[in-house]
Amino acid sequence: MNPLAALAPRAQRGAYAVEFALVFSIFFLVLYGLITYGLIFTAQHSLNLAADDGARAALRWQPPEQSLLRRAAVAHATAVDRAAWIDAMAGTGVLEVAVCDANGRLRGNGACSGEPVPQQALEVVVRYPYAQAPLVPMLDGGVLGGLFVPRVLASRATVGIASGGGL
Repeated sequence: MNPLAALAPRAQRGAYAVEFALVFSIFFLVLYGLITYGLIFTAQHSLNLAADDGARAALRWQPPEQSLLRRAAVAHATAVDRAAWIDAMAGTGVLEVAVCDANGRLRGNGACSGEPVPQQALEVVVRYPYAQAPLVPMLDGGVLGGLFVPRVLASRATVGIASGGGL
């Protein structure tokens, strides 16, 4: 009897566990990447929607007195409402929404974009520092993940306002 033939079944023990560990780790990384980038794209789309809807909300008629400040308040509230799920999921309160005009910020806790805003216009800027509060925890504590995920997700929308307080 061949001594190697007797050792063959014993030498195969654990091979399935090793194969499973290799295949599972690759499968897990692919699944993790799909979920992470899916949430990043969804969050970016929501920020775009929040800025656009906030700018559209500013177009609603407001009484002439203090109309620009009222428009800014409505735009801010709408943008915060559209992006609230991101802040709730991150659990941190780091979402920044700013409503600005040509003279600077009118409402919100964020910064204006730095782009020139025309007179009689409002700008809605929504910013989410993803690296500070990721929606999906980084596997490596953010060391390598910082190379593959964005540091900040942001969106901006500008809308012209008719003079005289109403449309």
